[in-house]
Amino acid sequence: MTRAFVLHTRPWRDTSLLVEWFTEDFGRLTTYQRGARTRGKKSPLRPMAFQCLQMMLAGRGDMKTATQIEPAGYAHILHGQSLAVGFYLNELLMRALHRHEPAPVLFDIYARHLAELTGQAVDFGMVVRGFERDLLAELGVGIDWQLTADTQESIDPQAMYWLAPEEGILQQRGRGYPVAGNVLKAIAENQALGDAADRRQARDLLQSLLAPHVGSAPFHSRALWRSQPQPGEGE
Repeated sequence: MTRAFVLHTRPWRDTSLLVEWFTEDFGRLTTYQRGARTRGKKSPLRPMAFQCLQMMLAGRGDMKTATQIEPAGYAHILHGQSLAVGFYLNELLMRALHRHEPAPVLFDIYARHLAELTGQAVDFGMVVRGFERDLLAELGVGIDWQLTADTQESIDPQAMYWLAPEEGILQQRGRGYPVAGNVLKAIAENQALGDAADRRQARDLLQSLLAPHVGSAPFHSRALWRSQPQPGEGE
């Protein structure tokens, strides 16, 4: 048995599904679920979204079938902006992970961030930044957010720095993206950013670091995010 989350499903032929999974033991993989869309059939492959499951894999070759699917944790009930963020995390995993490469640490990180989305007064920016930062680290392309790469000094929230993707955070001006020290501290320490310009800078910085690993195609989850009322609207 392995623990798993459903990342995405899509119809296949008349009544079947192709299911993209993120598993604890085998990383990202696809299964073929014959008859899962048969009308009136109670299919085990229509669980609550964002629920940790456990399952067995059957079959030969790369395309297997998931069997003995059972809940392995509480279902995370996401709505509105939390749902959009959940879909965004799934899209990141779909794009960034190679198939059949185990990522057990990232599996636990993903589960933790899903749980955060169900809390009260969630800071969605913190959840997204934290997951993007951790994903970069698990992909082997993370940087040290606490120290400068050229002088090995701690980040000063009052100072300005430059971030070069291949080198890290630089104190010496001239290479990379300019970024404020308080933004770097917020990313490193999971701190909230109250200023809209700082939030945009953190978003753009992390997305630029992820771009080589997730591609440039638009994220469908961002359209869902933009369609949700922002805090303060409608009150």
